[in-house]
Parts: sequence; C-alpha cells; structure tokens
Amino acid sequence: MAENSLPKLLAGRRRGLMALLIGTGLAMAVLAGASALLMTRLLDGAAAAGVGSGPAVAGLAAAALGVGALRALERVLAEKLGQDYIHEIRKGLVESALTTDRGPSPGVTIARNTNDLSSVRNWIALGIAPLAVGIPMILGTAVALWLLAPALSAAVVVPLMVLAGGLALLARPAFHRARALRQQRGRLAARLADTVIAAGTIRAAGGEVREVRQVDKAGRKVVDAAVHRAAIAGWIRGSAAAGAALGSAAVAAVGVWQAVPTPTIAAGLTLVGMIAAPVADLGRVVEYRQNFKAARRILGPALAVAAEAREERRRRGTGAVPSGPGPAAAADGGDLPGTVLVTGLSECRNCAVPDLQAGPGDRVRIVSADPAAETRVLEKLIGVRSDPVAYTEIAGKSLLDSGGRTRRVLLGYVAAGTYLERGSIARSVRYRMPDLDPAAGASALERVGLAERITRLPRGEQTQLKRGGEPLSTSERARLLLARAALGDPPLLVLNRIDADLDHAGTAVLAGLIRDYPGVVLFASDHPGSLAAEYTEWNIDCPHAGLDLVWASYSWSGADTAGS
Repeated sequence: MAENSLPKLLAGRRRGLMALLIGTGLAMAVLAGASALLMTRLLDGAAAAGVGSGPAVAGLAAAALGVGALRALERVLAEKLGQDYIHEIRKGLVESALTTDRGPSPGVTIARNTNDLSSVRNWIALGIAPLAVGIPMILGTAVALWLLAPALSAAVVVPLMVLAGGLALLARPAFHRARALRQQRGRLAARLADTVIAAGTIRAAGGEVREVRQVDKAGRKVVDAAVHRAAIAGWIRGSAAAGAALGSAAVAAVGVWQAVPTPTIAAGLTLVGMIAAPVADLGRVVEYRQNFKAARRILGPALAVAAEAREERRRRGTGAVPSGPGPAAAADGGDLPGTVLVTGLSECRNCAVPDLQAGPGDRVRIVSADPAAETRVLEKLIGVRSDPVAYTEIAGKSLLDSGGRTRRVLLGYVAAGTYLERGSIARSVRYRMPDLDPAAGASALERVGLAERITRLPRGEQTQLKRGGEPLSTSERARLLLARAALGDPPLLVLNRIDADLDHAGTAVLAGLIRDYPGVVLFASDHPGSLAAEYTEWNIDCPHAGLDLVWASYSWSGADTAGS
C-alpha cells in the first residue's frame, strides 16, 4: 500500500451504488430535457390561445416531482456509498492500532476516527456522489440547450468553464488551510486525552489552572485555523453560486441578443434553473476534495501499518524456520506436548537474550537489572512488541506466526495495570476463548476466588465494566484478568508483575494457581518467593563474553540446586 493510498472506492457493493448514482443523474437530465420541451409547448402560440395547456402543465409538474424524488434518492445512495467506504477505513484504523506497539495517542486515534473520517465521508457522499449525478445532468442539459438553440448552450458552458478555472486556483490554498486545521485538531485531541488520563495527578499537584491554560492555547489555534479555512471555503462557495447565477443571466442576455424566440429562452432558463443546484454544489465539492486530501495524508500511512503487519506475518509464515539454537533445541524435544522454546530475542544492540526452553510444570522467573527490560522481552516473545528475529514455539507450534485462534489456545498473558475493555464480566472472563460455554467462565472466576463477589453485584456476571474495570477494585480486576489468562490452561502462562495489583488474599490465590498450574508459568515479580516455592531464573541481561547461560533453581528457603 502506498504511503497515501486508501482502499479502492469502486469495490464490492460500492460499484452498484455508483452506477445507480450515475443513472440518477442521467434520469434527471432526461427530465430536464422533457421540462424544456414542455415549457416550449406551453409558451408557444397554441398554448397562448388556451389549446393543450393542461397536459403541458401536468407534464411539468410530474417532471418537477420526478426531479425531487431523484434528488432524495441521490442523498440516500450517496450516504450509503460514503458510510460503506469509511466503515472499511475505520476497521483498518482499528486493525493498525491493535497491530503496532508504537501507535498514536488515544486522542489522535479518536481524531482520526471522527474528524478525518468525516472528511472522507463528506468527499464521498457530498463530493463524488454529486459529481456522479451532476456531471451527467449538466452534460445532458447542455445537449438539450444545443438542440433548442446552440447559442444558449454556449451561454451556459462558457461561465461554467470560467468557474472551473477559478475553483482550480482556489483549490491549492484550500488544501493547505485544511491540512493546517487538521494538524491543530489532532494536537488538541492528543492534549485533551492526555490531560483527562492524567487528571488525578494534575489535581494532586494543583495544576488544574495550568492545564486549562494549555488547552485554551491549543483550542485557540484550532479556532484561528478554522476561521482561515472558512475564509477560503467562502470564496469557493461564493464563486460556485456566482457561476450558477451568471449562467441564468447569460442565457437571458444571449437569447435577447440572438433574437431567440421567447418560449425557447424560457425553456433554456428552465434548464439552467434545474442545473443551478448541481453547479452550486461544485463549490462544496472542491472544498470537500481538499479536506479529503488533507485527511488522506494522515489516514494513508496509518492504514499502511496494518498492511505491513499482514505482509510480515505472511512472510514469516512462508519463510524458513529461523536458524540457531532454537530449532536445534526443538529437534531435541522442543516439539513435545507443552514444551516452550524461546530464541532469537535481543534487548540491546549486539546483545542477544539467552534462549529459553521449559516443559510442563516448570516455573520460570524472568530476571533483569532493569524491570522495564523484563516487560519488553516478555512482550516480544508473545508478539505484543515487534521483533523480526524473535521465535517462540509452544507445543511444536510457532506462536508468532499463528493466527488468533491458535495463539489464544497456546498462550495466556496478564500484566499489572491492564485496562479492561468495555463489556460484561461474562464476556471479559471468556475474552480469550469466547467459544467456551458460559459455565467455563464461571468456573474460571471460582478458580481465582472471585465468583462470590460477582454474584453479589446487582447483575452478576452481566455487570457492565466501564472506565477500565469499574465497579471492580484494582485487586478484583487483576483476579479477573488472571482468570481470563488461565482459562483453558494454555501451555504457557505469562504473568507480568500481576502480583503488584493484588491484595494479600489475591496474592495467596495467585500462589495457589502457580503451584497447581499444569503448564509452563513464566513470570516477572519483585517478590517471587511469595508466588512460587521453587522456580528457575531466566537472566536476560547480557552475559559475560565466552560464558554460557547458567540456569539456577531456587526454592523459597534459599537452597540452590544443580543448574542446567
């Protein structure tokens, strides 16, 4: 996908919608031509004598009603086209946000899904759709005028050509001002999101006035940019309105100069009146086009993230198995049921993380002088953070090359400070494995000692979680996440300092879960002794040159056993 490319507009059902829009424009042109002919008949000598005026008037009324119905249909078709298109882009933006570990702030993501998608929708529904209808209608009208009187056709076409030239000159500054406004809106959205998230810290430090002042400063920049864009947009729309008015005046003037019969002039004015709305819409079309171009510069690269991730997964899936100690170890038993193999990780330049191999029942504590490094390595080995050479194999399957269905069976992961998604508790506990029976979720809650607390809630497991996990406490949220991660007993359970969010009773529950868990438990903790009586340390810091990785088994009593 090119840097600024978006999905194809004419794809799937959107091709049919576009065809209907063009057909609507042609139908309007036919009705316009029929109205002109009827107007001529109404105003000729026979009509003036009162002969046959009834059918002509009825025909004009029917044509007017037909045009009104077609305009209503145009609006519905245009909205369907625009909404279908931005729905596809919206899904791509969410996919990109979930794919990359270096995504934008929540405020920027929200701005993209509101301001930028609104610009795209306006261009499709109020720009392309009116063009699809208006161009056939204007061309049809020009042909009808040519048949009535060639001079009248020229009187309409020349002002339209002048209008097109003027709009082309105004398009470039409109684009730059639309882009400037979009940038200021994105910065304001990011600041608002960050301010709301840090509200507690701001209040504690007495910084409310300062933060409001910063928001006010960013907001005024948005106001100024919006006013500047409105100025150029006003010139664009004014030019379009003037072009439509000049068309009518030109038809009347040319008709008089060329001694065109009065009924023919009236018919020409009827035609020009029917295309006045599409011509006036050209101003909005230009404005929406420039806003769309500004949004495309932001949305295109954002959508490219998901496309690149899909290509990387495809490449990894079709490429050769990484060379090195990992696959060799797998050949010596890494593919046994429940065996976990991690290789190819690196934490800093020219410093590879020692490989890890563990079997069912093993308890492994990741160790580093830098706690943040432990989180980075854990996220790399499970695929949350990208590392092109990382290789994680669980029960003979490559975790990082597997699809979502396989990954959730192989791995359970939970970290301290995790923000719970919006939804019911029943949905949340089975989020990893939604196909399981609801009874499995209830058993998982019982396993972590949370079932009784949930039953006391007014709606039980159907209680809706909001704002990251309310109404549950921090410790209860951690237990819920633990129940989700251990649901189905995946071969590898990764715990990233989850004990930091647990109270004393919750820590005891976690220790019991680790003790009885049938698979491999890989955990990070500042208090490992309270979680596991025996465990093996996996030191991910750079070992001294020439020394092999040393594994040491520890017990809570501090006794060391033989390493391997």
